Amino acid sequence: MNEIDFSQLEKLQKQMESADYTKACVSAMNEISQRALKYISNVKKPGHYKNGKVGGTLKKSWQTEETTVSGSTVKGGIHTEVVYAPYVEFGHRTRDHRGWVKGRFMLTISEQELK
Repeated sequence: MNEIDFSQLEKLQKQMESADYTKACVSAMNEISQRALKYISNVKKPGHYKNGKVGGTLKKSWQTEETTVSGSTVKGGIHTEVVYAPYVEFGHRTRDHRGWVKGRFMLTISEQELK
C-alpha cells in the first residue's frame, strides 16, 4: 500500500481558514471604483457653448464612494451629485419639447469597459 501525506493540504486549509477575505474584498472594491472613475473621466469631452464657456462640471464631479462592509456584503462604487447627470446619461427632451437630445451613456460605457 502507498502512503499519502496530507500535512501540506492540512497546512493550506488552516491558512485559508485564517485568511482575512474581508480585507481582500475591500481592496478589490477600491480598485474597481478607481478604475471606474478613470473610465468615466475618459468617456465624455466637456461641452463648448456659444457664449464661450467650456463645460466639464459633470466630468469633474464623479467621486468614489467609501467602501463599507456589512456582514458578508462589501459595498462601494462611484457617484455624482450633479442633478442633471441622468439627463446627460440617457438623453432628454429639448426645452420646447419638440426634439430629443441623445444620451452620452458615460456610466454605461464605463461599466462595459470595466467588465
